[in-house]
This record gives sequence, structure tokens and C-alpha cells, in this order.
Amino acid sequence: MCQLCLNSERKEASAFTKKSNRAFAEKFGIDLADAYNSEWELARSGLIKSCENIQITDENGNVTWDLRPYEFLKAKAVADSVHPSLWLNGKCNIEAGVFEVLPGKIYQVRGFDVANLTLVRSKTGWIAIDVTTTVEAARAGLKATEEALGENIRDHIRAVIISHSHADHYGGLKGVIDEESVQNGQVRIYVPAGFDEETVKENVFAGTAMMHRGKYQFGADVAPGILGKVSTGIGLSTANGTISYIQPTDFIKEDTVLTIDGLTVEFQLTPGTEAPAEMNNYFPEYRAFWAAENCTGTLHNLYPIRGAQLRDAANWWRFTEIAFERYGKKSDVVFQSHNWPHRNTDEHPHAVEEYLKNNAAIYKFIHDQTLLYANMGKLPKEIAKLIQIPDELAKVWYTRPYYGSVELNSRAVYCKYLGFYNGNPNELDPLTEVEEAKLFVSYVGSEERVLELAAEDFAKGEYRRSAKAATYVVYVNPRNQAARYLAADSFEQLGYSSESGIWRNAYLCGAFELRNGTQNRARRFEKDGKNDIIRNMTPRMVLDYLGIVTDGNQLAHREEKFSLQFVESEAQGSVTYLGKPAKVIAEFRIHIYRGAVLYYEGKTDEKLPVVKATKSAILGIIGGQLEQVKPLIETEREDILDYIGQAVVNLSEHSQFALIEPNG
Repeated sequence: MCQLCLNSERKEASAFTKKSNRAFAEKFGIDLADAYNSEWELARSGLIKSCENIQITDENGNVTWDLRPYEFLKAKAVADSVHPSLWLNGKCNIEAGVFEVLPGKIYQVRGFDVANLTLVRSKTGWIAIDVTTTVEAARAGLKATEEALGENIRDHIRAVIISHSHADHYGGLKGVIDEESVQNGQVRIYVPAGFDEETVKENVFAGTAMMHRGKYQFGADVAPGILGKVSTGIGLSTANGTISYIQPTDFIKEDTVLTIDGLTVEFQLTPGTEAPAEMNNYFPEYRAFWAAENCTGTLHNLYPIRGAQLRDAANWWRFTEIAFERYGKKSDVVFQSHNWPHRNTDEHPHAVEEYLKNNAAIYKFIHDQTLLYANMGKLPKEIAKLIQIPDELAKVWYTRPYYGSVELNSRAVYCKYLGFYNGNPNELDPLTEVEEAKLFVSYVGSEERVLELAAEDFAKGEYRRSAKAATYVVYVNPRNQAARYLAADSFEQLGYSSESGIWRNAYLCGAFELRNGTQNRARRFEKDGKNDIIRNMTPRMVLDYLGIVTDGNQLAHREEKFSLQFVESEAQGSVTYLGKPAKVIAEFRIHIYRGAVLYYEGKTDEKLPVVKATKSAILGIIGGQLEQVKPLIETEREDILDYIGQAVVNLSEHSQFALIEPNG
């Protein structure tokens, strides 16, 4: 096995990887010596202020965004270790600055984050649409736009529209507006119905796991470069920094038309598409359609590998088709939260309609073909290989799989309809990953024999096979360095030939973890915004979160009922709290029952122990700070607090779990 040079060093592209990438380039007409396509021209158009090689820092001088490491994408020739189509996507996303979507009316800041900051001129000021991931990125983008246009925009923002509940769309809120301006009614924040609940579910309830898994999706462990991160498909990468949150003022519950600062804005709800709560917008006066993240210049994810909820392909194509019918002929430009606009021109007078139609078609095709094969008895992994996108659709650059992939999307459709169970009784009570690995290794004979066979596959360019076999050995024996290095080398080659940016990131992050372990993982400078979100959670959401962070086994043999009153200590009310009048904002009957934290909203006639506490005090218990918040809790049954507090799990201690080897 020594001929494979198994060590911790990164490797160059193999002959097999180079051949695979060259074959794609030939089929799709990409000149590897000087690569460009029609999307690159669109990505560069409308630039009014270039921000090439921009570096953004926070108030303490910490770098939160830096384009300079991506300079390699300015080279004409495609690197052997990068899929040529992904190279083109990265080349488009390196274009950074302030762009004119519609002269004098609509502007976008791109290249400051994975997402765009969009500003639409209203009658007396501006409407911001989606505000990037971080305060630092949004603030820098707003400043750049003010410099480009020579006017004060920040003091004239009348409203913010947030298209959906993902952090890269609302995280920069406090970079463009302040909370006080929202509370006093100067600025309104419009979001789709369900936005607040979905934000909490993703960023708080599943936040620890999803944020960690997201590091693989966005390549947090991998530095930019021809052997590293290239693009995520919807932008180069996510910005570091401060993620903020401000409670919205207006929840759009149905398709409607509103006048915002004198400008007519149509709202099209698209629930269950790219996010559970999402919406598009149309600006009739400007003949401009905002596609949110439902059409983004790439095939998107029906299942994100960071672990978010399954998306509904049926909803996705249908709402996009409705947008085509409703706004296609009435729009001259379609723009969105990632990548660049598409517009009608003399050469392409129906570009907007084609853009919407092609996007609808690819999700419809994947949806229908998956169910066709499922009804023929094919299984998810088989279906993922059987679906072949027609050339007429596959050769449309903005439906290429830079972010999502046909393989994962088809499996997501299968799971949406039929669940994760594939019908095979072996999967009713399946072996764990470790058990399966031990079985495989024992049947082959030994770890050494498995690695010999895996090395043979690697030498033949069968990297999926060698990666799978070598990781079986890793799961059996995480200390087997030869297995770790062989699996890492295999993942690396798979990453180099991946057209999907997030597949490349995941493969390369897997290789990094195998070579370096979890303890040496790079830590992003980032404030994750949980505090802002948690502070705005409703009492019901707080109790849901309490149940999630509680080890039910520790409470399994206890049964207790008590009345919990959430009080607002600074408001005059009908109860006494810590010797002063206070207002009850919510009341619940809590039932600790067989390990579950059940709750029932409203008063009860039962004579129960009463616990009075502020929301921040209950959040303190959730955060493992019971002793510190006890002075903010009034009760005669302190023992209730003690055993609940003892059952709370500090999730931050588990936030760096392994993804490619056994945990614990």
C-alpha cells in the first residue's frame, strides 16, 4: 500500500479525476484553457461599484469576510482538481460589488456573503429584501451602495422583506436597521406566515446539530483554493461574524398586494418550497419579479445535507409554474437572494419566462421520475442513479447541480412520499453504522484485507468503493491511520470531480477530519444569533426547547405537576412576584411524566405548586445556569427546579461531534 503514499498531506488530482473532468468539459463545450459561459456575462453585468478583493472586519478587527483567498478563480485555465462546471460557478461568484438590477430602482450587493443584499427604491426611501448572514456583511454592503449612489440609504429604509426563515436572509438585520426603529413603527419587517416558528425550529431546536453539519455543507474546515473550497453553488461561502434577529412586525398569511411607502408590492406565498415558510414578490411598477430562493441560478436542494426539513418538489414546481403564469409575461427581470439576475434582452426577449419555466420543469421532472421508478419497485439509491435529466434541460447552465443534486433530490422525493424505510425488513431494526462496519470487516477477514481490497479499488479510480470500504475500517478501529488516510484520499478525489459545491465541501471536510481529527477543526469567528432568536421566543417555544435539552431518562421515574407562570416583572399586573406587582404573560400546567416534559396552556383548577419566573430565568435553566437564575424564580418547591436543572444537557459540550467516525 506504500505506493499510495498514505499520509496526512493533501494530494493532487489523479489521472482518473482529470479524465473525468475533461470528459465533462468536452461534452459541455468548456474550453479548459479559457473557461467562460453565458452565466459569467450575466454575473458581471450591471456593475456600478467594484469591490474586488474586499475584506470585511468587525468592530474588534476580526476578519469576517475575505475575498482575496479566492483570487485563484481569476485564472483563465481550469485547475485539474476542480470540476470545470463548478469552476465557472465560482468564477461568476467572485464578481463582487454593487450591481444595478434596474437603473435607478433596484440594486444588489453581491460577493460580500453567500447571499445578496437587495435594495428597492420606494417613493420616499428604500425597501431592503433579505439582508445577508451577518451584521458585518450587511453593514458593509449598505455602505458600499451608499458610496455607489452618493446618498444616505440607512436612514431612509422604510421596510424590510425577509423571504424565508434561513439565517443567511435575516442574520444581517441589525446591519441595515436597528431594533428601536422597528419597535417605534418607523420600519416594518414583512415575513411569510410561520417564519418565527420555523426560525426557532432550525436555529434553536435543531441548531447545535444543524450548525455543525452545516460546516461540511459550506466547507468550514477547508481553505479556498484549487485543492480546497471553490464555491457553494449559491455563493462562495458564508460570512463569519454576528448573526442578528429582530422580531418581525407583519406576517403574510395569504397572497396579497400591499402598498409599502407608495410602492405596490405583490406577495406570493410558496410554503414547503426552499423553506417551510417562504414567499416571492412582484413589483408591477418596475416589471420585476423577486424569486426569493426558489430560483437561484442552480439546481437547489430538496434535502440540504446540513439536515434541514425535506422540501416538497410538488410545491416547488407548482409555485414556480404559478409565478410563470402570473408574472412571466409582466416581468423584464427576475432577481433573487443568491447569484445574479436574468433579464429579457433583444437577443433573448423571453429570458424571464424561460428561466421560470426551466426551473419549474427540472423539479417536476425529478419529482415525477422518482415516483415512476418507485412505483416500479426501484429503491431510493437505485432511483438516484437511474434519473437522467434530458439534455435540453441539463445543458441549461442555471439548472446545473452546483448546490443541489439530482441524486439527493430524488432520494428526498422518495422520502417525502414513502419515508426513509425502503421496504426491506433488514431496515426495520437495522445494524448501526459501527455494527455494520464490524460485520463487513469480519466477513472479509481482517482490517488489513479490507484495506488491501480498498487500495486496489483506489488504484483503479473506484473512489466510491475505496472510500466506503476504508471508512468501514475507521468505524471498527478509528485509530487505524492507514484506513483514515486511504478514506481521506478517496474522499479528496471524489471532491475534485464533484460539480456540486457542497458535495466537494463535504468530501474535503471529511478528508480533513480523517487526517486531523475533530479536535483540530478550525473554529469560525461567529456569533450564531441564537441569543437574539431565543430572546424573542414565545413561552410555548421556550417550553418546547426545555423538553429538547432535558435528558428524559433522568426524569423517567419522577412524576410532578406544577403551575408555571411566566411573569413580566417590569409591568403592573395582578400577581405578586418577588414582593412586587407583576404581569402574567402566559400560564402553563407542567406535567413531568415518564421522562417527558408535557405542558398545557392556560389556568387550571387543580391545586398545584406554583412557580413564578421570567422568561429569561427559564432560559437560564435551559442554559445550565440554574443557580445563577434562582433569585429570579419564586416557588415553595425549589426541589422541582433542582431535578429539572440536573437533567438539562449542555449541548455546547457536544457541538464538535465527529461526522465520519464513531462518537463517544
